[in-house]
Amino acid sequence: MAKARWASGEPARNLGRRAADRRGGERRTHLRREADRLRTATWDEQRTQFITRYLFCALGLAYFNFGDSVVREPHAYLPFINVVCIVYLALTTVFMLHARRHVASPLRLRLAMLTDVIGVSAAVFVDTNVMSPGYLVYVVITLGNGMRYGLRAFAETVLASFALAAVVFGLRASDYLAHLSVTSIFFILFISIIVLYSYALMKNVERARRNLEIASCNDALTGLLNRRGLQERTSALFRSLAIQGAPLAVLFADLDGFKAVNDAHGHDAGDRILQEVARGIAAQVRSADIVARFGGDEFVVVLPETSLEHAAVVARRLQAAVAAAACGSARLSVTIGIALAPEDGADLDTLLKAVDAAMYRGKVVGRGGEIRRADGAAIA
Repeated sequence: MAKARWASGEPARNLGRRAADRRGGERRTHLRREADRLRTATWDEQRTQFITRYLFCALGLAYFNFGDSVVREPHAYLPFINVVCIVYLALTTVFMLHARRHVASPLRLRLAMLTDVIGVSAAVFVDTNVMSPGYLVYVVITLGNGMRYGLRAFAETVLASFALAAVVFGLRASDYLAHLSVTSIFFILFISIIVLYSYALMKNVERARRNLEIASCNDALTGLLNRRGLQERTSALFRSLAIQGAPLAVLFADLDGFKAVNDAHGHDAGDRILQEVARGIAAQVRSADIVARFGGDEFVVVLPETSLEHAAVVARRLQAAVAAAACGSARLSVTIGIALAPEDGADLDTLLKAVDAAMYRGKVVGRGGEIRRADGAAIA
């Protein structure tokens, strides 16, 4: 479909309108995905969490095995909870060794969280006390996962904790009802309020963090990605390139004589031209493509699964879009360098050096307004 659109003569204004709508939709989708995804914690953060798990398990073993017995039907349930603690320690060790080698693993995160909740639920089940310390550990697990992995992890842990706590209550309903008191009711209410209030706070923190992250990855003038955003958005593409060998093209576009435009018309006019140029460039690419403002008047376009032939078609459309965008106040042209992965490089930095050199050669050897390959050859 993208090839057909590149080859067609669709009016630029229609493309621009659809591109603006698409960018707005993509921004909203990006926000939703940010809210839904599990944030990746560093190894140091995860190591601290694993150490905390070992500490809580050791405290649990001491709680049930030393001092006055707090295990109901000790002959039946003391061996049971000890086995649960040993299995918990073994699984925690497996998860920690995996996390040391593979920091980002949503599946491991969820398995570890579920192991935490099951372990605490087993402790609450065998505890003869109605107001078991295990209920406080539910809160610790929820807050720990939420602060490290984001709102999605917080919500999942809350749901798992409430579900298994309800199962424990159902299994021990007669015991709980027999020992029900005003104190125990307020204890449960206080824990529920703490969890709900923490969720509201986490939601506000996550919203502020997402807005800050978006602001740090986008160029304030044009709304395009900045260098940081370009690096982050392309990292998955280059990982896919390394694994699957999926080709991609990188275009480096530099406006010709933009300084003279600034000098003649002023920086405010120059900023308006850059905004028009950015909108014109964004209108010529697909939703899967990545567009960034790399410098003052430099733009980078990354085209996944694109051959040299179609990259050249896009480059010519970009030149036409730049000329159309700038014609109202000044006439501009753009010189573009094209590099292909993996033949010209397997990472973004290498490809950017190649396209920058090609673009520079187009400005020095030619007269600007050219399209050149990474090897310096001009593309007609």
